[in-house]
Amino acid sequence: MKTQSWMAIAVVIVSFILASCQSTPKNNTIDKNVDNTPKVLIEPLADTDNDGVPDELDNCPNTPKGVVVDEYGCPVAVSLIDYLTMELRVFFEQNSNELQTKYLPEVEKVTEKMHSDPELVVVLSGHISEPEAAQKSVDIDGKTNQVKADKRLLGRERAQVIKTALINRNIAADKIYTFDCADSMPIAPNDNEEGASMNQRIYGKALKADDFYTGSGNEHSLTYYKEFCQQF
Repeated sequence: MKTQSWMAIAVVIVSFILASCQSTPKNNTIDKNVDNTPKVLIEPLADTDNDGVPDELDNCPNTPKGVVVDEYGCPVAVSLIDYLTMELRVFFEQNSNELQTKYLPEVEKVTEKMHSDPELVVVLSGHISEPEAAQKSVDIDGKTNQVKADKRLLGRERAQVIKTALINRNIAADKIYTFDCADSMPIAPNDNEEGASMNQRIYGKALKADDFYTGSGNEHSLTYYKEFCQQF
């Protein structure tokens, strides 16, 4: 009897063990309420800010587009003077060729650019307003009289003033090209004082000599200036 009881107990235990080892069938039905969107893995060499340096090496993430970076993804310190077109703009009082001190930084800026590259030349164009071209005030016997002005004289004088300032800063004279454009190239209406004052100016540009000589399509080339201005 005892033997039969133990056998019965053993059978129950074995049945229990076998039942517990059976795997529960998987439910292959897709649950539409669950987000089944495939997950995108971040690749080891991902470059989030597109600066050419992998994220895992990038010490300066989120670098703005177009910024030059070093091998660690950090911006490289560069001198803007090497990338920007160097221009000079100086304005004058009516009937005056006096260089005002507030424009000296413009002269210094071009001087620095010229010294930075031996292949550069600087082009200076002198301009006057229509009121200056039409007449100028002269003092005759204590009275103010209006007489016709030499249309080229004042523009030439203004260009010469800037040329002299550059020569005094050790810019070679043969690298300075001057043009007297008189009132042929206005940048503002001459029918009011403000517009006329904008035309009483010097425009200068430091550029590669080859661009100046051969750049027929360049609005600041030798060919272009000779169409409107007198070289001196």
